[in-house]
Amino acid sequence: MDKEQLESIFKKSNLSFLKTVSINDIIFDERAKYMCKFGCKNYDRKYSCPPVSLYLKEKVLKNYKNVILIATTYKIPDMSSFIKIRNYNYIKECEIQRISLMLDNFFRLNNIDHIALSGGSCQHCKICSYTLKKKCIKPMKKQISMEAIGIDCHKTMHKAGFDFFTPNIDTVNRCGCIFINDKNLLNINLKKRDSYQNFYEPNMQDVIKICSTFKKEYPKLFNNIYLKKISEIKKDDTICNSFCKNYDSRFSCPPYSNKMDLTLWNYAVLWEWKNNRFNKNRYNIALKKIHSVFYSRGFYFALSLRDCYCDECESCMYKSNEKTICNFIKILSPSMQSQGINPKQFGNGKFGIELL
Repeated sequence: MDKEQLESIFKKSNLSFLKTVSINDIIFDERAKYMCKFGCKNYDRKYSCPPVSLYLKEKVLKNYKNVILIATTYKIPDMSSFIKIRNYNYIKECEIQRISLMLDNFFRLNNIDHIALSGGSCQHCKICSYTLKKKCIKPMKKQISMEAIGIDCHKTMHKAGFDFFTPNIDTVNRCGCIFINDKNLLNINLKKRDSYQNFYEPNMQDVIKICSTFKKEYPKLFNNIYLKKISEIKKDDTICNSFCKNYDSRFSCPPYSNKMDLTLWNYAVLWEWKNNRFNKNRYNIALKKIHSVFYSRGFYFALSLRDCYCDECESCMYKSNEKTICNFIKILSPSMQSQGINPKQFGNGKFGIELL
């Protein structure tokens, strides 16, 4: 296989970008696995997703020297319906998976040693055999995403010269990559158009402004909200233990929410909930608002920590059956106590933390 063949494939496909880079230009972030664990319904439910997929990181770093990055970019047509926008995103996710699979098969037919990754979770089976404790029934079609092995897609694609920024309601970008060693495929840089998205890396001044705005816009939700360094928060051994009635019975508690390395994050937004009896101002609404805003401002690996266990459901689905899914994935978050943080150090109120 040579450059001309790959260029021909690029021209005929819907790809907007294709570039070969060094493995050293791929940016990994350990926090990606937590983004999956506490934000995606497919975590521990598919062979293509964490924690099963994480073994691939070590494999690609050990065995490959170069990576072919691919991407598509589209403007979303004017649509008033959230469902239509979501479906459009899904269609483009399926498209990058078809392109990735086509390239995977092409490289295999040409006997080129490689590993291909795509975007989004594998869609080839309605129910993944992983949840049934059976072997993958379509191993040659199985598609693992870049995020699923810990790649920061935003920074990696930006460094390569094709911007990514999510979430985005006006545009949709999808990416994939192929790890290779073939010297005939080096120094390739193809682009049909620039990305419709613009990468932005937020700073702490942005956070301070957001905190100030929150206090003004939601006086019935928050008593206070401010920025702290992670190093300023006292952490002890895990406070939760097997004697607690919620231990091993809720997603927000151990062992599902086992202790993480909090030093992966540098800063945290500490907020105090204004306790009140109104349903629209309940604690979980405050937690969701905080997380949604910071994630939308470019904090791709933002993670919420709640004060004690989640009480959104009368009875948590955690122990209902194997490989169950949280009913409220958007507010799924570990407790501070599960991470060795005693909220009493902040005062007598009810608090929350957003890791940034």
